[in-house]
Amino acid sequence: MVTLIERTLQQPVSTHLRAGAAAHLIVDHLGDLIARADAHLTRERYTDDTFTKDDSYRLRGHESFGESHCRVAKELDGFSRRFKDQEVLVKAFAAVLSAVRRDSPSLVETGLSYRAALEAFRDEFEPAASAPLAQVAITDEGISAWVNLLHPVQASGDQRFLAAITQLLELRRNSGDHLTPDERIAVRAAYWLIDRGIQIPTSYPIWGTSGFRDVQTYASITDPGEGHLAGTVLRQENLHGVIVHVEHLERGVDRSREELEPYRIPSPRTVARVRLHVGSAAPTSSYIGRPLFDGTVEDSLIKTSRTFAAAATSLLADGLAEVKFAVERMTASEAVQLLSSLANEVRRDRYAQVLSAAFNINVPLLDDRPEVVAVTGEPRWARTQREIGLLGVEIAAAAGFDKVTWDGTADTYPSRCITDQLTKPVTVELVHRAHEAGLLTYFSAGFRFSNIPDAVTTGVDGIGIGGAQILRYMDKKTGNHGPFLPDNIARILAVRDQSADSVLGRGAQLLARLDRLYYEGTLDLTDDPLRIELFQALQQGDEVGTSRMIEALPHVIERGHDIEQPLFAWAHRLLTSGDVLAKRRIHEESWEPLLAMVRNALARNDASALAGHLRAISA
Repeated sequence: MVTLIERTLQQPVSTHLRAGAAAHLIVDHLGDLIARADAHLTRERYTDDTFTKDDSYRLRGHESFGESHCRVAKELDGFSRRFKDQEVLVKAFAAVLSAVRRDSPSLVETGLSYRAALEAFRDEFEPAASAPLAQVAITDEGISAWVNLLHPVQASGDQRFLAAITQLLELRRNSGDHLTPDERIAVRAAYWLIDRGIQIPTSYPIWGTSGFRDVQTYASITDPGEGHLAGTVLRQENLHGVIVHVEHLERGVDRSREELEPYRIPSPRTVARVRLHVGSAAPTSSYIGRPLFDGTVEDSLIKTSRTFAAAATSLLADGLAEVKFAVERMTASEAVQLLSSLANEVRRDRYAQVLSAAFNINVPLLDDRPEVVAVTGEPRWARTQREIGLLGVEIAAAAGFDKVTWDGTADTYPSRCITDQLTKPVTVELVHRAHEAGLLTYFSAGFRFSNIPDAVTTGVDGIGIGGAQILRYMDKKTGNHGPFLPDNIARILAVRDQSADSVLGRGAQLLARLDRLYYEGTLDLTDDPLRIELFQALQQGDEVGTSRMIEALPHVIERGHDIEQPLFAWAHRLLTSGDVLAKRRIHEESWEPLLAMVRNALARNDASALAGHLRAISA
């Protein structure tokens, strides 16, 4: 028996913000709390049908302290006029703004007003019952914050503070508590560190493997970020089988998707804040956008690929599971070239962090790849939604990407659901073909509650759910978005789980597993015909045929879920396999040497070597 010494510390970890930074932090925090209070009261007093919003999202630029102070003062004035019964809160916030703007402020005095404002906000909107897990001291020198939780000893001091804040947020979420005023200030100090470029050091969850997750179809709960911070991340039940996805959604009702991209890159600062809050509870992802070209695509590829690679690298550095790029305004060969460059240039864990390529099923795509022209004599257009979707699979796989997304936005807004546009046979086929190619899969655009079962019963890995259809108020006239609707997340997940437990839902997860085994080469030869039968039954919505396949494949179902990195799980499946497809894909004399190389790479934890050996036998 030996005694193990944990390489973590259980002692206070702290950070300090000097007076100038502290004053700016206080003003910015008040602005965010005003917006949160506004959203809360709007949800209470308006419905989606009575909500109006004339002004669209405004991009914020760099602000001096005086400019930030002026902006927040105006926001507080507008809030007081909209909600005249909130005199206590308005008075408390106004006292802080008055104290912090004096020529020679006493930060101690400002701190007293700041704490009183946080108490007023908490008493009105977020009561907390537990003792604080963080302590804050506000002096004329600035703000000092301490958190007394386990944290990794190998990280820098500021990174240890971020790790402790993530743990604090998880503890509060798991116990159903809100933050105390001191904890709220400590979290804002963590935001300040993130904004200064300190990276989040904690472990992060990933997508995992198709067919081998406890939840096959993840709900990609989507928001520009503020809604996540005020809603998604506050409840543990909001995060099971969820990807917390951050992208800008609002575009109004009078703009075509050609002139204004429906989805756009969110604030990188907000993405990092969301990641800090989510911690280890769920994967986090973000969106980059469609490429920006100067003149011809050929002339732009160097700048575009490296600009996008830099953006993706920055986002992934904080522990995101995925970044997504839109493939538009290019031919197929240009798309392969751009995406392949991104797959090479983006700095990431190549075996855990996912690069996703998004294809719009309503935008025709010219297939000018040399192998196609060699057969047809000329480039050919993919014009139907099915053709575009299947070509997207081929492009993503050829470029070395990990995930293919099919998007159904058009010029109408809100969007018609993509599953309605594609029809059941096509959605099942697209997911099936992508899984055979080793890709994760995703549908987006127009999802409402009634559409969720249509996606779940395809076995798709994720569905993008957010915006005006289901998670935001929207002004019906202008298309401008209003408050986030966090209470709808529980309903979304309930519909998803019920659909997954149906005959077709269980059959879809089984097909996803069989297709993954097919790609890996670890599928038993006798199971391959049953895989095709199950695919056909799901295309037809045949519950009897699907049930028959489920009953015929208990040995596949009983394999259980992956609990390790996908590459290593694949290796273990290969090393414990019998008469599988992989034996047919390589020369018989190479089989035992290949297994020996896989076994050796696995023992050395050599992911790069393992990937090379395994992909030599993949589909």
